[in-house]
Amino acid sequence: MRGIGNMFVLNLALAGCALQTPPTRTEVVQQALPEGTHIAPAWGAEAGSGAVGDDWLQSFGDPVLDAIVAEGIANNPDLRQAGERVAIARQSLVVVGAQLLPQINGQLGAKQTHDFGHESDVGHTYSHTVVSLGMAWELDIWGRLRARRAAAAAGYEATALDYAYARQSLAATLATSWYLTTEANQLLALAERSVDLFGRLLDLAKIRRSAGRTSELDVADARAALETAQSNLEAARNNYDVARRTLEVLLGRYPAAEIQVATRYPSLPPAPGAGVPSSLLERRPDIVAAERQVVAAFRREEAARLALLPDFSIALTGERLGSHLVRQLQLSPWLASAAIGMTVPIYEGGALRAQVRIATAQQAQAVARYGSVVLAAFNEVENALAAGQVLDRRLQYEQRALEDRTSAVRIATAQYQAGSKDLLWVERLQAEQLAAEQRVIKLRNARIANRIQLHLALGGSFDASPSVAELSGGQ
Repeated sequence: MRGIGNMFVLNLALAGCALQTPPTRTEVVQQALPEGTHIAPAWGAEAGSGAVGDDWLQSFGDPVLDAIVAEGIANNPDLRQAGERVAIARQSLVVVGAQLLPQINGQLGAKQTHDFGHESDVGHTYSHTVVSLGMAWELDIWGRLRARRAAAAAGYEATALDYAYARQSLAATLATSWYLTTEANQLLALAERSVDLFGRLLDLAKIRRSAGRTSELDVADARAALETAQSNLEAARNNYDVARRTLEVLLGRYPAAEIQVATRYPSLPPAPGAGVPSSLLERRPDIVAAERQVVAAFRREEAARLALLPDFSIALTGERLGSHLVRQLQLSPWLASAAIGMTVPIYEGGALRAQVRIATAQQAQAVARYGSVVLAAFNEVENALAAGQVLDRRLQYEQRALEDRTSAVRIATAQYQAGSKDLLWVERLQAEQLAAEQRVIKLRNARIANRIQLHLALGGSFDASPSVAELSGGQ
């Protein structure tokens, strides 16, 4: 009967109790969002038709940018750290999963004992050797260890998805930084041209003063305008160097402000397909990662509850003893033992139930965080879509305003040379024309940066590989 009971326990351990089914994505969304909050069937702002595509980097048609992103993905220190976190999570899964397997250990030892004897007796030295092989196996009858392994698997998947999103974010940051250096380069060129323009106005004021057609006031005012332009030029040079150093650090290079950058913006590609809002839940890596964290927290809470139940284990040991005592008693040096044990938590000061409450709170925390990530993602897409339309209209207005400002400066300069307008009038119009050109440069970059942000917010990948890869792993 004892053998039958032992076989029953072993079969029960091998079969095990089934784990609970984790919440579905729909259930997580319902728990995460406040009651009455629903996902809209379509984006509020006008969006590109069709599904979200990948390989958005190629749409800019900039081979240099392709090389920049490839270098950053390969060398960026922060991304390398994220990659190592994935490796750590993968090995942590192995460590947790190993607890489900038998633990086998061997022992080899030797000891010498010297007996000094009594009075006239002669002492003796005895040798003692041990060679043993043992196995210990915790029988996961209730599924506590399997729940922990499932939690580790979900955590690993979340870490891998966080790494995938980090790659996408870095690519977007690199592209944005690349075109920011283009903006800084163009603003530097504009600052250099403004020094030249105000320098020519100063020369014109001096010529008119020499001819007695104006006063020293125009010369002093023109000189002040030139000095202000020179100050702005120094600031533009510094901003250009800062932008280049920032890009170099992202690439893993020393920040020497030596990288060669583009002088012109690319043509903005057509708007990408935006899909429907609900598809964002399965496409953006950070959202899917937050969902996997909810599953991991669910499994940890399950493991904490199962820890309240008894633990069962078996142990097998075989050993050979070589000792003086065994030889004297003429005993067999070979020994074997088998044991089945059960550990029942009786009193632990409430620690186990506190662990259950902690795990329950952590699960609720993961659900709330999922809701925060989802709402933030929807907000990013809606803002990027709306901003794209606003930036397009603003650029049209500013480009027309720049054309009018340029015409006004040309007319005012001719009138000043003819003596019908004063220099202050010309300088004001010139400053407004330069400011309008600066706004146009910044708006062009803002449109590109917003388009890059839209690609990232929609979950489209910068390369041909989907941003959310299929990950194997149990729930």
